[in-house]
Amino acid sequence: MKKKLLALCMTFALILSVAGGITAFAEVSLEECDRCFQTTVNGFLEQDDVDGNRIRAERKPVYDIALRQLGYLYEFEIVTGNGYAVIICDDGNYVAQEFVPQSESPYKSVAETELCVYVNSMTYLKYSDGKYCDIETSTEISQENLETLRADAIVYKQTALSAEFDSVTIKYVSRVPESKSLSRRIPKFVNPGGIENACAAVAGANIIGFYDRYHEDLIPNHKAGYESYGFYLYSLQDNYVGDAIKQLYSDMNGTADGISETNFKKGMQKYCEDKGFNCIFTPITSSGKLNFSSVKQSINENKPIALLVSTYTIADIINYDGYDYYGYDFYYGNHIMAGFGYYGLDYTLTDGSSLRSEFVYVASGYSKPVDAFFNINYSTNINSAYKVYIY
Repeated sequence: MKKKLLALCMTFALILSVAGGITAFAEVSLEECDRCFQTTVNGFLEQDDVDGNRIRAERKPVYDIALRQLGYLYEFEIVTGNGYAVIICDDGNYVAQEFVPQSESPYKSVAETELCVYVNSMTYLKYSDGKYCDIETSTEISQENLETLRADAIVYKQTALSAEFDSVTIKYVSRVPESKSLSRRIPKFVNPGGIENACAAVAGANIIGFYDRYHEDLIPNHKAGYESYGFYLYSLQDNYVGDAIKQLYSDMNGTADGISETNFKKGMQKYCEDKGFNCIFTPITSSGKLNFSSVKQSINENKPIALLVSTYTIADIINYDGYDYYGYDFYYGNHIMAGFGYYGLDYTLTDGSSLRSEFVYVASGYSKPVDAFFNINYSTNINSAYKVYIY
């Protein structure tokens, strides 16, 4: 888990931890949820005249009954005991839907591989492996009961996914790059239309499209690419690629609420097995961090990677004489991208200090930019990453 130290109005420190395993799209701002929680806790402390205390809290996402992220659950300890808060995004406004300073969290027994589902006040579920379960007994909720719960459920009011923009200028005395790409032009497939929240299927198709060069039957009737002046160029998307993406979406049990990590991998494996091939996923994260050495090793083995991220950036990098410019598009929500290269940059800066930047060259899954660089250490949560081998 990642640890983050925050100062709350100079009165105490809050240590937060982020749980992984998020599987649905959202546009909930982590920073706004933190701010709302801090404001709520500060109000509580002032009210009870508790000064100079330290609060330790765990933060993990909560989802509505459609598995869209609503906000975050904060499970905290104070001098008077344990408490919890549920901070949600209500049509762009961040509110403390529940704040209980002296009670155990109803989600305390939910495992990291399970999702915390918030139906409404005093109604809590968990979700795992395609099942909604009672929070206390782990009994599966029937479809009939789910429909009843939906009638009174608090749901996230979803709007179109949008990006914020940020830029960084790095002035340097010296710059040493290391880079490799699996092709001069990588597969750059996007959603063909007619399916919602399909980034997992698109990422899978980009990886399968890469291996179609070596196994021509992976995308039937599609020409994978061609040689040009000593370089291999992958072909642009055609209707056969669109058909493959839609088949992957079906194999991954895709819905408008997104595709889980488990279904992403199972769907990839099913698609490949149906074509007579095997698909193996090898984790390349360590202690919740993406290992850049493992990224390089995978690319050097001619194997692309799958990146499952949330709160992430994709960047355009422009090299000038004496400085580099990084233009970042910043996104909230979960996403899957295919990685086809690496780009490491070691700088000696003008003040004599050193800086290293580490990027993965990705097919973004978006129509613009269709390919970009993903900074593995800048404003991102990496939920999982895998080396993918199809044979």
